[in-house]
Amino acid sequence: MRFEPVEETGRYESDGNGSGSNQLVVWRAAVQVALIVAIPVGLLSSLLDFGIIWVLVGGFCAIALYQRKATPLINPRVGWRIGMLVGGLAAFLSSVADGVSMVFERYGLHHGASIDQKLASLTQQMTDQMIHQNPEAAQQIPWFIHFWLSPDGHAAVVLFMSAFAALMMIAFSSIGGALGARVLGARSRLSLHS
Repeated sequence: MRFEPVEETGRYESDGNGSGSNQLVVWRAAVQVALIVAIPVGLLSSLLDFGIIWVLVGGFCAIALYQRKATPLINPRVGWRIGMLVGGLAAFLSSVADGVSMVFERYGLHHGASIDQKLASLTQQMTDQMIHQNPEAAQQIPWFIHFWLSPDGHAAVVLFMSAFAALMMIAFSSIGGALGARVLGARSRLSLHS
């Protein structure tokens, strides 16, 4: 299989079925569409907590907008990639918005004590569950339990939750993009053949 650049704004992508046919992907249009869709998806994910529905819909909508701007037919593999781009951008925007809101809530509104209390409660529940599941391991590595109950452990919990939410946004947006390419591509093929 060969991939040949055609012009500055696009490149050929394999259709993935080994047939040797190539498909033009205009990445400039794909990035523009991804930015347009990622802004509301990222802000909604930050303001209303992570929601699978609008992340899936965001990937689907990106494909619909891309097909209007660039080419009427794309395959699910290209839809997956465009959806992944939307998810990555939305996850970045959501993480930035979450970070800014936490800083504002802690230092601007002076709610640091309540934030710390929630984190302490969450990590205490987590460590209690770990101790309950494996009491021998908890006795052998008490520093591990102590770490999770420390401020560094609280920061690690927030970081892990943010990273997990970002990965889920990328995954579900990719699925939405692939579904959008499959559904809208099939609809476009039917209209071309009729």
